[in-house]
Amino acid sequence: GALGGNPMIAGALAPLMILPFFLFGGLYQNEASTPYYFYPVKFLSWFRYGFGSLLINEFKDLEINCNNASSTPCVFDNGNQVLEYYNIDEGDIWFPNLASMIIMGIGFLAISSFVMWLRVRESDRGTEEKKKK
Repeated sequence: GALGGNPMIAGALAPLMILPFFLFGGLYQNEASTPYYFYPVKFLSWFRYGFGSLLINEFKDLEINCNNASSTPCVFDNGNQVLEYYNIDEGDIWFPNLASMIIMGIGFLAISSFVMWLRVRESDRGTEEKKKK
């Protein structure tokens, strides 16, 4: 939002910047099937780390009971098979998942604060020049 200049531009740019991270976050595409040339987007995707933490939290050591009364076949016997399907290591919940989300949050906060500081500084210079005239 800070890079946009005004809310209209920021609102138009947000989906364009978020969509690639969302697509390679692991929900729509298995991590193992991501082409190597998209690895930078994959590793910079905050959705990847959040989705991985969610899956580990929900499915690690979970026993899945399938009723025979259901017409839907049981695909997974336990939660660890779900994690294997998504190529997620159950030990990744703290590092890199949580650590990456914290580092990215601090980084985005620092970048946006710096951009806002630059914008305020530019507007202060403009008002000082008007006062001198």
